[in-house]
Amino acid sequence: MRKTLLMTTGLAWLALTGAAGAVTVTLKPETALSPNYFVGQSVGSNTFTVGTDQWSLVSGTAGIRTGTTGGFSADPLGDTLPYMSVEGGGTEQVVFGTARTSISIYWGSIDGNQGGNDNLNTLTLGSFTLTGADLVTDGATGTGDQNSPAGNELVTITGLAPFTTATFHSTNNAFEFSIGTAVPEPTTWAMMMLGFAGLGYAAFRRSTKGRVLAI
Repeated sequence: MRKTLLMTTGLAWLALTGAAGAVTVTLKPETALSPNYFVGQSVGSNTFTVGTDQWSLVSGTAGIRTGTTGGFSADPLGDTLPYMSVEGGGTEQVVFGTARTSISIYWGSIDGNQGGNDNLNTLTLGSFTLTGADLVTDGATGTGDQNSPAGNELVTITGLAPFTTATFHSTNNAFEFSIGTAVPEPTTWAMMMLGFAGLGYAAFRRSTKGRVLAI
């Protein structure tokens, strides 16, 4: 049994190290999502904390918004709660309290400098950069359409090198987003898999003892 347990642990480690070697971006069109990450923050604020995450304005204009203001910011499709809006030329930054290798963002009204829209959203996570134009390549519309499910996507990025800083930049109005449900870190998956292996081993030991006592 000990050899089996060691093999299971080894396979889990290989899977984790292999997964961490490539960045994966997945998109899910959204129509009725209301991420609550920014709930409790004052409208217009751009410097605040969420748990251990520290948000601050790097340049230009950005702030918490609700609803839609024509020509200024648009509520991501289906979102009824506060979101962050980074205006033209602005850059907002967050320093996470714990290093991450993945993140999930509800990216509203995706601007990818497409179809006459000259705005471009840029997200930087450590040394990795993702733009609205990149999302267009992956199947999103990049015209800034707040009413199109394909233009309002839940963007999940995994396999990143550990990072603590994320920056959000927009060339024109505006980059609207909220943070989605946290994606389990590789270390969390490892602990879960080891936990399951341990439970299986414990169950085997208990069943073995039961058979011995019954003889």
